[in-house]
Amino acid sequence: MSYPYPQDRHADRKTKGEQPYKDEKESLTQQASQIQAEAEAYGEARRDESDEDRSQRVADEMRERLRQVAEEVRQDENA
Repeated sequence: MSYPYPQDRHADRKTKGEQPYKDEKESLTQQASQIQAEAEAYGEARRDESDEDRSQRVADEMRERLRQVAEEVRQDENA
């Protein structure tokens, strides 16, 4: 939750206590560590990939994504 004025945050902590903030901080920490682990796994999986393989993979992923987008656009036009 975002507060435009610091006194609002202070008042909220007085009424609700510290626990909601601790829970949210813990949740954000877990999310950050999960994102970090996924990024490391992604990098490890593609560490030994040559430039040619990488460019081919990116081109294939791009074609697939463009196909999906075109299909979504066609569905929206028909709806």
